[in-house]
Amino acid sequence: SSDRLPEVAAVLGRHYAAAGNAEQAMHYLELAGDHATDAFANEEAIASFRAALAVTQRPADVDAMAERAMVAAAVRLRTRLANVLWRTGRREEAKDEFLAALRLGDAVDPLLRAHLYTRLGRLELTSLDYEAATAAFDAAEALLGDHPGGDGDRDDATADQWLEMMIDGRADMHVMRFEPDPALAVLEAARPVLEAHGTPARRYVFDRLFTQQRLIRNRFQVDDADLARLYSSLRMAEHTGEEKDLGYATHFLGWGLWMRGDLPEARRQLENAHDMAERMGETFLRAVSLQTLTLTALRQHDTEAVRRLLPRAAAAAENARTPLTGIMACRAWLAWQDGQPDEVIRLADQIASYQPSTINVIGAYRWVHLFPLIAVRLGAGRADEAVTAARQLLDPAQQALPGDLTAALEAAGEARDHGELGLAGQHLESALLLARDRNYF
Repeated sequence: SSDRLPEVAAVLGRHYAAAGNAEQAMHYLELAGDHATDAFANEEAIASFRAALAVTQRPADVDAMAERAMVAAAVRLRTRLANVLWRTGRREEAKDEFLAALRLGDAVDPLLRAHLYTRLGRLELTSLDYEAATAAFDAAEALLGDHPGGDGDRDDATADQWLEMMIDGRADMHVMRFEPDPALAVLEAARPVLEAHGTPARRYVFDRLFTQQRLIRNRFQVDDADLARLYSSLRMAEHTGEEKDLGYATHFLGWGLWMRGDLPEARRQLENAHDMAERMGETFLRAVSLQTLTLTALRQHDTEAVRRLLPRAAAAAENARTPLTGIMACRAWLAWQDGQPDEVIRLADQIASYQPSTINVIGAYRWVHLFPLIAVRLGAGRADEAVTAARQLLDPAQQALPGDLTAALEAAGEARDHGELGLAGQHLESALLLARDRNYF
């Protein structure tokens, strides 16, 4: 079978394992795991990597050199296993594998240990544990040394690992926390090294994060330059050789189009991103693409599409263990459309009890559930509470709304401050009409 070894590697590996030939067993089982990973046969990859690890754990009389090789193989296998577990949403299992690899890794290359710490930090980001992520990035940087500079004073492998820690790690963390200034500072510090050593994958992430921090700074108002950069990021992702990069670039383009209001094209790009997530088994991409598809249907005022998408989006979010506040916001919008004011209030109260997550839509797009809540409060003759809800939309951390809509919300607040609740209610009624015309309500 020499002409198709990857296809039969798992069988060969298991036969060698049964025969007690650890070296050959590990070789073929790792080959099988890599082949399955590339084909997005995730469960097969997990099974092959675990079978290979079982071989490394068998007691045997080996010399020091063979033992070191066995440890190095175990570190490598646990790293690859962790990455597939992460892809499929099993974050705690992935974390266990990264930590197990680090416990073994004292005897292996510091560069590999730095890689493990960086991957661990990035995994912690998906759980929004910024403190743990920072500690992991600090540990990686301690192993990599000081700023490698941009003048070719480091080998490509070390520079690439430093760039992953800085761009995919630290800069992404600041973007997730809606901190554009620190994000930009990290990106600018990385730029000289990127120009000297950057791979297409690192350049793609740099470009995407640069665009995201711009959007955060501009309160998520997408102009022509931003849209051009998102399309450019998509083209860059096509050259990384990683479908995962292409999937996320497609989603971010759809997200930008959604914010800009180009809803049919947003839907097309988001459906493409979702299809790629399904092929790869990439749980987080599946969750965010379904949620943004739901929001696109919401802005199109397609009630039935929102109703169809919400259960799928909720199931995907639970599987990926992402915050459900965005799903609850969409449910509040749907409850208003269905004439269920008590449900709108219940969901809004539930959302308010959470610490809004900056990785989740509700962090910056509170209008999704607050416009329905304003309508419910006005309908119940409680203009004072409606203004309280409306003022949350004026928070600088929120997505900037169109000027006339913002002016109506501000006028309602000013009227309330002067004790003119009737006038405040009129301004809010005008705001709701404008919000509906602009596809926000």
